[in-house]
Amino acid sequence: MEKNLKSVEEKAAILTDALPYIRDFNHKIVVIEYGCSEWLNGVEEQRLMQDIVLLKSIGMRPIVVHDTRMGMDKFRENKRVAKLLELCGVKAIGICGVDTQTLHMSLDNDYIPVIVPNDIDNETEYINPKDTALEIAVKMEADKLVYLSKYPGIYVDESREEVFSRLTVDEVEKLKKARGFPVEFEEIVEHGIQAVGEGVNRVHILDGRIRHVLLIEFFSVVGAGTIIIEDEDKLYAHELKKR
Repeated sequence: MEKNLKSVEEKAAILTDALPYIRDFNHKIVVIEYGCSEWLNGVEEQRLMQDIVLLKSIGMRPIVVHDTRMGMDKFRENKRVAKLLELCGVKAIGICGVDTQTLHMSLDNDYIPVIVPNDIDNETEYINPKDTALEIAVKMEADKLVYLSKYPGIYVDESREEVFSRLTVDEVEKLKKARGFPVEFEEIVEHGIQAVGEGVNRVHILDGRIRHVLLIEFFSVVGAGTIIIEDEDKLYAHELKKR
């Protein structure tokens, strides 16, 4: 009995700690670039979709932008990702390309939009989903842009044992000059800097392979990756209280 009670108390404490975050994130648009699908199995992918649905259930407004593995039908894959979300009990709709009017209509009618970068006119072209996610985040005035990849964030040092939880754009630029980043990762960082520069409140760089990474990042003090913000004036109310 005591063991069960302790477990309940721990879960209640987690929910209590999350309340300030839930208040600050209510009705905010979060664009999630789902760039880690090739490293997830079916169970892990469905678990990630459940976490995205949970974000919606507490008042956030998620938009998913996904890549398509080589050799796969882009539009069929779009329907597949939308279906995975619908299996969690919500409405999801596949959208081709950047169409802000359709995005607004989808969100206002309680759908989770699922975006494939291509439309019928450029079906055979490669369009970088990171570009598409950035464009959508800026045009939709998103509060958050999340890049889910195999990278856990920006490492503190060469030991790669810890990542920065939060950095300003200026701090990221200094790190780039001081030590540089791998080419693939630098692309993510550059997109993050550009997004913040064009009005997105913050960018999250997360390892999508970590179980419940979105929930840990958004609703815990420790977080799970690296946040890029313009400056300390962009902190949320609950963050300002802890300074």
